[in-house]
Amino acid sequence: MKKRLLFTLMLALSLSSIAQISFPIKSFYKNLGLSAAATTVQYRGASLSLDLLGGLLYRVHYSGKKGDLQTAADVIAAAIGDPAIKKPFINWMSKNSEALGKHPKPLTVGLGQGYYLVFEKGDGLRFSVIPVEAPPGSFASKAHIRGKSGVVIHEYSDFQCPACKALFQRALPEVDKRYIDSGKARFEYRHFPLFEIHKKASAAAIASECAARQGKFWQFHDALFNKGVDDPKALAAGLGLDMRSFEQCIGDKKTKAIVDGQRAEAEKLKLNGTPSVFVGPFLLPNPFDVDSYARYLKMAEAKETK
Repeated sequence: MKKRLLFTLMLALSLSSIAQISFPIKSFYKNLGLSAAATTVQYRGASLSLDLLGGLLYRVHYSGKKGDLQTAADVIAAAIGDPAIKKPFINWMSKNSEALGKHPKPLTVGLGQGYYLVFEKGDGLRFSVIPVEAPPGSFASKAHIRGKSGVVIHEYSDFQCPACKALFQRALPEVDKRYIDSGKARFEYRHFPLFEIHKKASAAAIASECAARQGKFWQFHDALFNKGVDDPKALAAGLGLDMRSFEQCIGDKKTKAIVDGQRAEAEKLKLNGTPSVFVGPFLLPNPFDVDSYARYLKMAEAKETK
């Protein structure tokens, strides 16, 4: 767990990076100064093998010399589009390479938001850079969804989270326009109230479920982000909800169980915070990058048809 958190903090320093996983492979090779187009290539004495999904870069497999950390770091940086990871990776490997060699099974380390680094046993240094994928069945519980067709975009969110509000105001309107309204995808809201730091988040989530019972989840969702979480009852009244039914619902243990259950799902997925957005099974490295949804939709569609 500490290793995963270490890499997560390191990568957070470079939020403006452009991921190469989900791009055409020429972008990855360009970052390495190569003009190759094949899915296998030699690079400074290391062997690289690429997996494609929907014609886009899906996974990068590396096999090289144990002591050549610079080459390994360059490949990782090219795969995730973040040069800032090179120095932290080399420092981390210098401290942990001996322990990695003794590990009996493949070791998975979280590599920021959206990626894993999977170390394999064997001679030399062998690892894969892969996108974070939710296991099958992760989104089985019922949640609020809009849109008529296409891959489902799942957002785990917190109504009191400033970054969630920013996503709602800055990015999601364009996501709706490009992907939801056009029928390319559907959008699903799932609760992940961070009640440890957002004291009103759980109450807001429960209130939204009570609005849902009266058929106004999305109107209440929008009101919470636009007007705040301080007075859910006032928002409910403003939407014309039956207040007696609303207040009874607030105290219903079944309503709280819905919110708690979805938070438990987020914890099982080892999400670091909110907003966390999946396109199909894939966790987006940066949900504010509206263009990235199209690439991950293409990968998710290819995944569904395999």
